[in-house]
Amino acid sequence: MGPKISVVIPTIEEESVFGLIRRIRKLLGNVEIIVVDKSGEAYYKRLKATGAVVIRQKDRGVENAVMQGLRHAHGEILASTDGDDTHDISGIAAGVRLVQEGKAELVLGNRMHHLEEGSMNGYLRFGNAMLSKMFSTFYKAHIDDVLTGLFVVKREAFDSIRDVDPYRAGIAFFAIELARRGYRVRQVDIKYYKRRQGESKLTRSKLAYGINVASHLMRQLRDYSPLLVFGGIGVLVIIAGLVVGVGVLLQYLHSGTFTLTGRALLAFLLVVVGFLFFVAGLILDVLVEIEKKLMKM
Repeated sequence: MGPKISVVIPTIEEESVFGLIRRIRKLLGNVEIIVVDKSGEAYYKRLKATGAVVIRQKDRGVENAVMQGLRHAHGEILASTDGDDTHDISGIAAGVRLVQEGKAELVLGNRMHHLEEGSMNGYLRFGNAMLSKMFSTFYKAHIDDVLTGLFVVKREAFDSIRDVDPYRAGIAFFAIELARRGYRVRQVDIKYYKRRQGESKLTRSKLAYGINVASHLMRQLRDYSPLLVFGGIGVLVIIAGLVVGVGVLLQYLHSGTFTLTGRALLAFLLVVVGFLFFVAGLILDVLVEIEKKLMKM
């Protein structure tokens, strides 16, 4: 018998959920399905009739809905997929295999290589690519779709963040919080289908949503990759000091007299300040690494 698997589905009046539940059971067998619902009473009763565990969503936002469902889950391996049935759920099975094989603690479904025509417009693809590149650079993981709606996570990894209050970043919240704790994040390619029914209820403004995700990535970078931030600033300040210093040196070599005292002092201060920034980044980075190890104990 394999590990107990729990699948969380957030929904608001999605008609496709009923077929999705049947296909998940066919794919994974005896699986715990938890639907986190924010719909009307009639829809809620229809959900209950499917035999799935149905929970009323308390807070706004998909990340809160998924977190609420995961906190109620009993599985050794946890998963989530959007209720609009646009994500190929075979990615759940593939993600479960990676977790079972010990190759990752979080597996994201990468939609970007198999997009059905009309499923995602150009500016959303561009924004997703930029945010995914930021994530991959900051956390040293090759991820092409950090905004996916499908993921699989090991129970142990989820338990490390179960008490964290989700911020408005969709599934990227889980990727950011687990990556900064040192858990391995991988991806599996999945097909992404055009929405067949209704409209997306994720957010009113995709641009504002993307900016919010980027801002959280930057904050996490500042707090949990200080060497990249402070070290990078330090290197830039040192380079600026050297550029100013070269000008002073060239003037001295040309005239044989030392007259640019102010510039020389500025160059010296820039180099010293840059060095201090770099050292501060090194020290903070060591402290962060210690914190990561303590978090995983």
